[in-house]
Amino acid sequence: MRFWTAYLFMALGLATKAWSSSEGHGGHHASITDLIAPFINVAILFGALIYATKDKLKNYFITKSEEVANTIERADIKSKEAQLMLDSQKRKMANLEAELKNIQAQAELEVNSFEKNLSKETEDKISKMKLDANSKVAADKKQMMDELNAELLQQVISKTKSTIKSNKEYQNKVSSKMLQGL
Repeated sequence: MRFWTAYLFMALGLATKAWSSSEGHGGHHASITDLIAPFINVAILFGALIYATKDKLKNYFITKSEEVANTIERADIKSKEAQLMLDSQKRKMANLEAELKNIQAQAELEVNSFEKNLSKETEDKISKMKLDANSKVAADKKQMMDELNAELLQQVISKTKSTIKSNKEYQNKVSSKMLQGL
């Protein structure tokens, strides 16, 4: 782009100089034929400059066109992505009410399921605790009965011993029965 502006200023400078030199002659008016020679010079100059810079200009325009094509392609891809995202959001917004109802129904199902499971677990624990309590009561009762029987037996034995010790006749009977067992 800088080349063209430089060329334009040079051409304007030459044209201005050519125009002013034709007016400089005493009453001579400028004519179009006075501009032919400067025009040819300018055309040759432009031709030489264009020929000398055509590869640079060609490469410049090619790279610019590739950059523009890449930019347009990226913009197109981004536009398609944005459109897909917009469509997706529109579908989500359209399905929002149904999704909310679905979530609410699912939450209610989960709450009901939790309540049933909790109720069942509580009943199972209560029945297990009752069973454990009954087993503990039975074990405690058995232990107390065993202790009571042991104490009763101990009292019977001690009473029997005291009765045998106090009565001579019983002592003789016990001694004879013990000797018979041997």
